[in-house]
Amino acid sequence: MGKDSEKTILTNEKNLNFFKDEKTGLANTQELPRKTFVGRIPTVQHAFLEIMDEEKRRIILGEDDLIIGRTSECDIQIMANNVSRRHARISYSNEEYRIEDLESTNGIYVNGVKVERCVLRKHDVLEIGGIKILFIEEKIRQDNDNKKE
Repeated sequence: MGKDSEKTILTNEKNLNFFKDEKTGLANTQELPRKTFVGRIPTVQHAFLEIMDEEKRRIILGEDDLIIGRTSECDIQIMANNVSRRHARISYSNEEYRIEDLESTNGIYVNGVKVERCVLRKHDVLEIGGIKILFIEEKIRQDNDNKKE
């Protein structure tokens, strides 16, 4: 039994040495652009906010920054005592919407968690000064007939 064990160990060592001298065929991981596999799929992105206040407003979002606050200079005005004059900014970059607190007194909450800045995802619930705002985002495949260039 001792000889069989020795043979097994020697065989295993021999096999390991065999692989040390050869290249195993493994390569470094390389990131490939998505279009390498599927090509570019034209999509149209629609995003908007549903403000759940007395007016139940729907605000369509674009690529420009929007300021949310209490003053009339804000792009989205919310008349509530707990909303700061310039409360938050919604911005768009790298195909994502973000919300950022502008040093407001009461902060901003996304899905019940207080945040200073956050990437927004489909159906996130924002809370600013006690007012709930629903973030809705859709990406729809664009037909060639409706293609904008």
